Amino acid sequence: MRSLYFLFLLLPLPAFTQAFMRSVDNAAALALGGAVVAYPGTGTGLENDAVPGFANRAAVYAGAAMPFGISSWQTARFQGFARVSARDGFGLDIAHSAIEVYSEQQFRLLYGRRLGEKILLGGSVSILHISAQEYGSTTGATFSLSMLANPLKGLWLGAKIQNPVDLELGGATLPAVLRIGAAWQPASTLTLLLETEKDLERPAQLKAGIEYQPVDQLVLRSGLRTDPARLGFGAGYRLKNGLEIGSGAEWHPTLGFTPSAMIIWRKD
Repeated sequence: MRSLYFLFLLLPLPAFTQAFMRSVDNAAALALGGAVVAYPGTGTGLENDAVPGFANRAAVYAGAAMPFGISSWQTARFQGFARVSARDGFGLDIAHSAIEVYSEQQFRLLYGRRLGEKILLGGSVSILHISAQEYGSTTGATFSLSMLANPLKGLWLGAKIQNPVDLELGGATLPAVLRIGAAWQPASTLTLLLETEKDLERPAQLKAGIEYQPVDQLVLRSGLRTDPARLGFGAGYRLKNGLEIGSGAEWHPTLGFTPSAMIIWRKD
């Protein structure tokens, strides 16, 4: 509880609301420093709207995190997608985050389509709902657009613009966010990730991650991001029948650790 009070002291209400409106990354993305907008696959969830047009026929992701080790801060996230043809698919992303006096839910519907062998496009519509004691509740809608491109063998580029209309919600304006990233796979067992994220109210945030698969069943992940500097790490263990169990954590220099866990099911 002391950590939660400290968080309120660090962030005045409008800033706290805008920070809180960002869904906590799932365990895989958290471990990779959040640098997953260009991730070339379905292993890190649906951060890029184009992912439902990727190779897998279907996938489900379910997980939870404890931000900064604060037990009274509840978070949960469910994501899933299914291909409806050889080139396109639909996805759903539901996120919940709450403390005793404030709660937030996001419902996001995605569509991704492969336009050719080397490019995918996607978009999503999000419904955001927030509720605060003594202030009531409010609901708003926004959208995002994404792309994934594979211009060279082993090289992927990704981009996403979130909330380009600067949605006003609960008396605060949520700024548009632009994410641009790249992924390089020098070998089938190694993926290197780099990303920058920028909105009008914060300096550009840099993110980097590395994913290594020493054996078929095990995936090791590590990453970092700036503003402020944070370090992530985690692992995934692949079971039979398309199941994977993942864990991740991120260390904040002031607020401490955020542990996270997830389970994934994928069908090829």
